[in-house]
Amino acid sequence: MKITKSIYLAIIFLLSLVFISCNTLPKDIDEEVGPEDMIIKAQQYSDAGKTNAAEIMYNRLLDQYGSDTNYRVIAEFEIAHIKLKAHKYAEAKPLYEDIINIYDSTYESLPGKYLVLAKNDLARLNDEYKYNGDKKKKKLSKKEKAKQQQQEEEEENSAAFW
Repeated sequence: MKITKSIYLAIIFLLSLVFISCNTLPKDIDEEVGPEDMIIKAQQYSDAGKTNAAEIMYNRLLDQYGSDTNYRVIAEFEIAHIKLKAHKYAEAKPLYEDIINIYDSTYESLPGKYLVLAKNDLARLNDEYKYNGDKKKKKLSKKEKAKQQQQEEEEENSAAFW
């Protein structure tokens, strides 16, 4: 009886932790803020190291104002930049590419700095990804060399045995 009671208490405790941790956005976010205020608030979260909250704010900006190309470019760039800093290259790359495509295909007056920043970050992303990819290949080749050396030693030992 005591064991089941302990199990139930542990489950309740774990569930409460899950629900508390799911509350990723701080309580001071007003649901009825404009796009400029969303950008400012998201930047404040990002500067404070609360990248999850910042990303949520930028996604909210995309959801509510994504039809406006200016806000879409800003939100996608900031989300991509957060992903780049977190080394989530596969998630960041399509966002940067989308920003560049928006600039290539639109004739609206967009803030030019985001095109330059997106191209620079995409180049940085490609360099880092290439470097990490080469590093992984080197590790694999070392493992393969060690395995090959082990097989050669086993063959020599078995040949010496016979």
